[in-house]
Amino acid sequence: MSKLNIRLYFLVIYAILIARRIHGGGLNPTNQNAWHGQGFSSKNGNDIVYFAAHRTHPGSYFGLAATMDVYGHNISDGHIFTSIWISNLEGDRETDENSIWVGWQVDPKKYGDSHTHFFTIWTRDTYRTGCYNMDCPGFHLANGSKISPGATIHPVSNVNGTRQRITIKVFKEKYSGNWWIHYGFNSAPAAVGYYPAKLFDKLSKKATYISVDSSVGGSPSIPSPPMGSGFLPSDKAALITDISFIEEDGRSTPFHMDTEKIETKSSCYSISPIKGAKCSYGGPGGCSTQVK
Repeated sequence: MSKLNIRLYFLVIYAILIARRIHGGGLNPTNQNAWHGQGFSSKNGNDIVYFAAHRTHPGSYFGLAATMDVYGHNISDGHIFTSIWISNLEGDRETDENSIWVGWQVDPKKYGDSHTHFFTIWTRDTYRTGCYNMDCPGFHLANGSKISPGATIHPVSNVNGTRQRITIKVFKEKYSGNWWIHYGFNSAPAAVGYYPAKLFDKLSKKATYISVDSSVGGSPSIPSPPMGSGFLPSDKAALITDISFIEEDGRSTPFHMDTEKIETKSSCYSISPIKGAKCSYGGPGGCSTQVK
């Protein structure tokens, strides 16, 4: 196996580990009363999880913006999400990861329905503490925000018709160290709120990795759910467009670097190269439980 293939292999294993920790109940609540009975998608640590993602190489990063097609899927189990991931992985990744996720998701066990929801997640210790949305103290909602984390997104895209899009901007405020989230539905993004710098011990200074990604998963006893629009990269696939870096001084600059592409099973879920600050991704679901 080449050095590149070995590196990609370990990236895939790491992505699966983190997804299972999020969606397999590995996260302990910061506030037990707020979190009790609401944890991440499934308490079943045997869930099968699939990723399709572009991740930056290690560096110093201060934010990312992207526009995502939003889709809905009628599922009764498992999860579907597409997001921006902001992380500082300095130190021991098993205990010290500082991360923020922001995007859209369908998760019946979390929300009690199969609607599409706007979501965010935070952790400061590799998902041992932190939470979804505002399920525990952490995220501060901005005055006048038109949406709250966890809210339903409607309408959603039609594969053969109109595409509905959300634009998400996640960035670190230079002087406070707070991480702000902006959101727009078919429009320019506006402030939703922020994660205070004091929540984190490393992310308050910078991120070391950023990704655009999608994940699906669920019990191995049922077919895996669709990703994105339900189509592999093609004219009908879901799009992530207008991907741009947010610099330390707040300026937006075009996405301009090579990434590490992570696909846990490319025959079922795939993501195209980023060209012109956009990519397509997705897959039909129904995969076997064996990851290839």
